[in-house]
Amino acid sequence: MADEPRRLNSTVLGWISLSLLLLAAAAVVAPLVPYVLAARDNGVPLGEGPSEIVAPGDRTWGVYFDDRDNSGYGETCTVTDSTGRPIAVRDPGVTVSFSSTEMLGHVFDTPSDGRFTIACHGESADVRVGPVGSLPSLLVGMAAAALLGLVGVIAGSVWLTRRSAAPEAVVTHSSRVR
Repeated sequence: MADEPRRLNSTVLGWISLSLLLLAAAAVVAPLVPYVLAARDNGVPLGEGPSEIVAPGDRTWGVYFDDRDNSGYGETCTVTDSTGRPIAVRDPGVTVSFSSTEMLGHVFDTPSDGRFTIACHGESADVRVGPVGSLPSLLVGMAAAALLGLVGVIAGSVWLTRRSAAPEAVVTHSSRVR
């Protein structure tokens, strides 16, 4: 009976390890799915002149340019809300692309009502606007996953060490003769 608390603690440690590893997997998937979905969204192609767009409100959207000849692009864009007030267009900073020729050139936040007008002028023939995945959220998710995974592996190693070091239960059979 002295091994009973040790066996219970070992079982609890095993479940904690498994739970941490599952949380680590969730920490990767939770920010990765919206990021990939935003990257796969074809967005709205822009034609010549201003384009009126209706999008989800209060989201980060980007202006994507196709740079097929890898010569760079020199696009400038202006964005206004439904009342004609300018919306700040900024540099995207670090970006990740799933295309070898498409570049994220500018980002902006859609207004609350989601209605905006955008006009781009420059060299690229193909310009579109669409949602932008959150790279900081993705990085935080990956860091959380790494930490949870590391703690889960350590807990699992301790659990396996304790489990293998536990003495085997000895079963004895006694027979009575009548």
